[in-house]
Amino acid sequence: MKFLPLFAVFLILACSSLCHGAAVAKPTGQPGCQTEEELTVAFYPHFYLKSSFWICSTQGVPATLGQCPIPTAWLDSVKACVPWPQWTWSPTALPPSQPEIAA
Repeated sequence: MKFLPLFAVFLILACSSLCHGAAVAKPTGQPGCQTEEELTVAFYPHFYLKSSFWICSTQGVPATLGQCPIPTAWLDSVKACVPWPQWTWSPTALPPSQPEIAA
């Protein structure tokens, strides 16, 4: 029973660190669209949502999320939505720039 107060202290510290920004979000592959290269490529895969992709259309404006039709997934090698049986995994790479985080 002596561990209960110690557990409570650790729980409070953990919650406190989360409230103060200690949690770090995983990258999703969203480009910041800061370079001409990003505008030329225009389409980038979403790292976790395989039926979604990022669209760079305006320099300096973060990419917007595009969605494939329901029976398809984004295949980055052809930069198009393809039926799921044609989809293959490919390694992800961060785009040249990332969106700026508002403080």
